[in-house]
Amino acid sequence: MDISLLYSPAPRVSIIIPASSTLDLLLACLRSLARFVPSGIPHETIVLLNESDEDAAARLRARVAGAQVVASRANLGLAGAGNYGRHLARGDLLVLLHDDAEVSPGWLEALVETADAHPEAGAIGGKVLFPDGRMQDAGMILWRDATTSAPWIGDAPSPNAFDQLRAVDYCGTSSLLVRASAWDAVGGLDERYYPVYYVDVDLGMALRRIGHIVLYQPTSVIRHHRGGSRSIRFRGFVIERNRRIFLEKWGPQLQAHEPPPEQNAPEAIDRAFARAAAVAARCRETPAGDLAQARSPFDPAAQENRHLAYARDLQRDYAAHLTDLLDQSGAELARLRADAAAERDRRSGWRSLALALGGVVYLGAVFAGLAVAAGRMAGRAHIVADHDALERLGVDDRTQERYREVAQSCARNARIALTLAALTGAVLLMTLLMR
Repeated sequence: MDISLLYSPAPRVSIIIPASSTLDLLLACLRSLARFVPSGIPHETIVLLNESDEDAAARLRARVAGAQVVASRANLGLAGAGNYGRHLARGDLLVLLHDDAEVSPGWLEALVETADAHPEAGAIGGKVLFPDGRMQDAGMILWRDATTSAPWIGDAPSPNAFDQLRAVDYCGTSSLLVRASAWDAVGGLDERYYPVYYVDVDLGMALRRIGHIVLYQPTSVIRHHRGGSRSIRFRGFVIERNRRIFLEKWGPQLQAHEPPPEQNAPEAIDRAFARAAAVAARCRETPAGDLAQARSPFDPAAQENRHLAYARDLQRDYAAHLTDLLDQSGAELARLRADAAAERDRRSGWRSLALALGGVVYLGAVFAGLAVAAGRMAGRAHIVADHDALERLGVDDRTQERYREVAQSCARNARIALTLAALTGAVLLMTLLMR
């Protein structure tokens, strides 16, 4: 045996571990229990293996002594596994513990002592740290829109912060003691929050409805890996899906809660603290009374079939969600392509205009040059064709004949230059009219 857990034939505490993470994380969790849970508190440990089989359960039993190990071929989710664990549990105090959590010295003692000292508390949670020691949770706040947050804004405070016992909206199921009588009175965990998220939030609301409160006990400490195996996109989808279920169930009661705070608004957190304290004071003034009642019959096979249907519904809804995202992405891509094409057309238009203007300038220069050349040639033709002037200069007949030939050539060239200038002007005028 790798791990040997204490086991009491008459437990006061039943530790329930829904297991869906890797075996290494689960074994680390069980080793921490073997190391730090005292013999002075009679307890039992129940491990629920989600989406597993009896062979996997047998392999775990071969490595861990003192634990009751049960496998389900369906993913029962957190709530379903918790309810199955409650069916097997014999203790008056139930402790939910995530399989990716590791407990610290004094963890269970602090929870049990707080339960004994505060009968108004239906549930008690502790301080939750990341594996590297940073603060993760210290009792949680529920806002009017059914969003939740830790009790601080910005970066997490020192692990030594939030060191006082206080009433809170809820504590996470990563480490949560619940009285078995209160569990039964609210009908257990609501399995519609599948597979995880909002199970603990819903439980806090249900407990207050029957006159109990939720307490945060900072001396009970765990380190929690926090669902590192789930993708961010899938986690966000499930959170929003379950938030809508929660809103439908508890919308009227949430009106007593504060709206989510604006950025850097610590006064909203102060108001949330004050509201939780006022609710706790009212519960202490009016105790919940005897909550003993007959437990509903539990059928593991029916639960398994129900959760197989839950899993199919979740897959269908997630596929539809991804399809919607693809459609939105396609529409956005089409818009971006249209914008890019319009930008190319705009730049092409400016380029065409620039080329046209450059052509106009060039043709204008050609027009001017031809006109000047025509004028010069005409002038030369006039000079060389002036017979009287040539006679006065004493030019002989043969040379005069040559001058007349030159004059005719100049005149002819002048007419050509003027014709080209006229054509150039016509092209220039048509170009300007077309633009």
